[in-house]
Amino acid sequence: MSDARRRLLLAGGTIGFGFGAAIDTVVFHLTFQTHHLLSGFYDPYSLDGLRTNVMFDGLFLVSNFAIMIVGFALLWRLVNGADRRFSTRSLAGAIVVGAGVFNVFDGVVDHYVLDLHNVVHGTEAWNPPWVVISVVMLAVGYVLLRGADDYAARTG
Repeated sequence: MSDARRRLLLAGGTIGFGFGAAIDTVVFHLTFQTHHLLSGFYDPYSLDGLRTNVMFDGLFLVSNFAIMIVGFALLWRLVNGADRRFSTRSLAGAIVVGAGVFNVFDGVVDHYVLDLHNVVHGTEAWNPPWVVISVVMLAVGYVLLRGADDYAARTG
């Protein structure tokens, strides 16, 4: 694997990791309010607990944006002034893999190991499907990356 391809995959994976975390935070933490970041420690059904959880969700979202900015900076450094084109399929695959990595990390570490929160407050029933969907995201990203490799091999 060339250095440029490795750098492209790192940039895309970093963007995807931050993007996956941001989507999770906006959709599940803030919009549906089904699993706040620290709902395992602060009761999301009390006003003080909800305010604390929303504050930490917001701080988490800011950190997600910071991770995405790092990914975009890595991508910019790679493509700015480059004398060749880079594979959009590889970048898309890396972004999906990065989002899948975040979701697997969230599902395993945050939901099971640290018990920070569950997918739905008050029940662990949705945690296994979350991990399964996260692994499917990893598989889809891998398929995209393999498709990019196959395409590059065919077109030279």
